[in-house]
Amino acid sequence: MKVFSKIVEITTFGPMELHPLRDAVMGVVAESGVRLGSTLVSVEGATPALVLLEKGLERRFVNMLEKLVPYTVWRHGNAYAHLVSTMISTSLVIPVVEGSLALDGDYEVYLLETRAVHNHRRRLLIYLRGS
Repeated sequence: MKVFSKIVEITTFGPMELHPLRDAVMGVVAESGVRLGSTLVSVEGATPALVLLEKGLERRFVNMLEKLVPYTVWRHGNAYAHLVSTMISTSLVIPVVEGSLALDGDYEVYLLETRAVHNHRRRLLIYLRGS
């Protein structure tokens, strides 16, 4: 059983902007040498979120979130960001098969930056376990 982990940093901007991660996660999977197992992707912080989305649905997804938690009407700092992060999640588990993420090519792994911050440094823990 192999265990491998790596911290990857990315720069984000927001609010409510999606940042693709599939290539970064695939790079860590390749580096790990794991051929069959799973990867846990986790983002540090109380306001970001991770989500798997079919390509082409990104804007609809963000629009739905903005209707549920309209960040423009909140008067409490970044409370909306905490709510969105809690509703979605800060981690994902994705199977690894034949050294690749077991995701259809039409899907992307995204980090959702919920806060109205530019040049925000987000740390991702990518943890793999398998053979």
